Amino acid sequence: MTGRFVAPPLPADGILDEARMFVRNPEQQKKIATVLAALEEKHGYPFYFVLYDSLFGLSVGERAHALREAWLGDSPGLVLVLETDSRIFRFSQTPYQQDEVPADLKLPLTGPKEIGPTDLAEIGTAIEGSLSRSASTEEYAENLAIGLATGISKVFDARAAVPEGSTKSRVILLAVGFGAAVGLVALLVVAGLKRAEARSLERFVFPKATVGIRLGAPFGGGKVSSRSFGNREEGR
Repeated sequence: MTGRFVAPPLPADGILDEARMFVRNPEQQKKIATVLAALEEKHGYPFYFVLYDSLFGLSVGERAHALREAWLGDSPGLVLVLETDSRIFRFSQTPYQQDEVPADLKLPLTGPKEIGPTDLAEIGTAIEGSLSRSASTEEYAENLAIGLATGISKVFDARAAVPEGSTKSRVILLAVGFGAAVGLVALLVVAGLKRAEARSLERFVFPKATVGIRLGAPFGGGKVSSRSFGNREEGR
């Protein structure tokens, strides 16, 4: 029976090396730790890198989530877990708390301290080449942690260059515009249905014509022209 997972203490340099990968090369660990510290100092976004040779019980993703909850709680940040034997990695980041978003605005927003799926896909594409070229697991771990941390820093740099409030304003305007468009389409549909119903109820009534007796005859002479408003039966 698997016991309850107990998180280890928070690593001082942001790296928990349970695989003892950096024992032979502490300078490599220091290099990674410097990049992680720079990300937190510049953007207030803690990044923790955890390495296991292999995991039992919890999956890599579950371990990342458990460590993130234990170390970060509701604070912004990310925990990256790498299983070195399989080179499988997963990460867990703190969900964005949408407290400042209007209650009636039901749109999925990416928070100022959260990395969205599009950003992650772009970062993954950027580091894919260096990961595939890694000659050793040590090099793979270094490229993974530094590449991901550097990509996240670039995302935050780009957000900082955008005037504050403009992104939120664009989202709100988009929601308002979308709502107005839906309302307009609904009005047009209702108006079209009303016109169709009115046409279906239309009836044409022609006044009765009184024809006087001419020269004592009960019927008038001359030609008669008729118009039909329905489909004529074939042959008639």
